[in-house]
Amino acid sequence: MPSSDFDLLRALDPDPRSKSTVDVQRAITDARRKRAVRGAGYAGTAALTAVAIAGVAIALNPGTKADPTATATGKATATATAPKVVPPSRCTVEKLPAPKGAPMAIIGGADPAGRYFVGRSYPKGGGYQAVIWHDGVGKEVPIPGDDGEEDLRDVNASGTAVGYGYITATRSVPYVYIDGKATRLPGAERGSAYAINDKGQIVGDDEEHPLLWESATAQPRRLPVPAGSTSVLVVDIDEDGTVIGTIDNRQPYIWPANGTPHALPLPALDSENVEARVRYIRDGWVSGVANIGGAKMKSPQGRAGAQIHTVRWNLRTDEVFVDEIESSADAMNALGWQTFVAKKGGARLFADGKVIRLPGLAPLGDDALADIANTLSDDGRTIGGQSNDANGVIQPVVWHCK
Repeated sequence: MPSSDFDLLRALDPDPRSKSTVDVQRAITDARRKRAVRGAGYAGTAALTAVAIAGVAIALNPGTKADPTATATGKATATATAPKVVPPSRCTVEKLPAPKGAPMAIIGGADPAGRYFVGRSYPKGGGYQAVIWHDGVGKEVPIPGDDGEEDLRDVNASGTAVGYGYITATRSVPYVYIDGKATRLPGAERGSAYAINDKGQIVGDDEEHPLLWESATAQPRRLPVPAGSTSVLVVDIDEDGTVIGTIDNRQPYIWPANGTPHALPLPALDSENVEARVRYIRDGWVSGVANIGGAKMKSPQGRAGAQIHTVRWNLRTDEVFVDEIESSADAMNALGWQTFVAKKGGARLFADGKVIRLPGLAPLGDDALADIANTLSDDGRTIGGQSNDANGVIQPVVWHCK
C-alpha cells in the first residue's frame, strides 16, 4: 500500500486539553488538517504520555509488560449478520446550514441511520460551539461552562449526544445532551465523553482512567487495563456494549460486553515489530491502522514517514483484514464499509472492494484534506463530513448515495 504521510500528520494533531485561543481564521487553517473523529484522544495527569491516533493517551503507572497474545475467556457478541447490500454507484453532496450563520462548521459524529449529526461550529466571535443536526436542520447546543470551548462527539438513534465542555480555561468535563438539555455526566470531575450506543451506554474518561457509563444518570465504571501498561486510549463502543481502545499506542484492545478484556491480534506485515491502533467498532467490525514499529517510530518525524495500513477485525469470525486503500479509514459501518481520503485528495467510499468518489463542494486544490467523510450510515447511503467551499472555508456536508 502507498505511504500516506498526511494521514499520520493529522493523527498527530490532537484537540487541545486547554482552552483554545485561536480565532476563526486560524481555526479554518487548523481544521483542514484536523478531523473531528469519533472517540478523540485525551491526556492524563502523569508525566509520561504517548502519541496516539487522534489524541494523547492516558498515562498509567509502570509495571510488567502487557501480554499481546492474551486470549479472551469471552468474545464480543455482535448483532445478527447484516443482509447483503449492493454498494452505491454514485453520490451527491449537500451543504448543511451552520446555525446562526457561523462561517464554518464540521461534522464529527452521527447516528447509525444518518438522521442525526453532531459536531461544532466556529462562530464569528471565535471559539467552538457544539451543534446537532436533525433531518438537515442544525441548532446550537449550549453547554455550560467557560464560554467558547465545547464539542459533541457522537449521537445515537434517539438523538442523545455526548461530548465535552470547559468549565475553566484548563478543565474539561464530560457532557450528555438528552431531552433538549446538556448536563454533566456523573462521577467524573474532568475528562470527556467520546461515544454512545443506542442503548445509551457511554464511553469516555476522567483524564486518568477509561470509563463506561451504563446510562446518562449512572455512575461510571473504570475499565481494567493490562498490568504494566503505560498508556491507554478508549475510542468507541458497539451496540452490545463492547468497548475498544489501544494500549501503549501499539496494541489494539477490547473490553467485551460479556467476557474478559484482551488484546486483538496484530496483522501480519512481514515483521515481528507490528504496531496497531483501533478507531471504530460497529456490529462486530473493528477498524484501525497498523505499521511496522521500531526506534525511528518513537519520533513524530519517524511516524510521518511510515507506511500505514488500514486494518479491519471481524469479531464474529476472528479474521483480520489488511485493506488496500490509500489511507486510514475515517468512518466505518455495520457492513464493514469504510470512508477514506485518496492519496491525492478527495473523499472516497470503500464498499465490498469498490471505490466510490465523494464529490466536494468545490474542485480540489492543493489541500489534500479539503474533503473528509467522518460518518457512514449502516446502509451506506448517507455520509457526513466536511468539505471546503469555493473560498476554501470548511463547511458541514452530507453525501447522498444511490
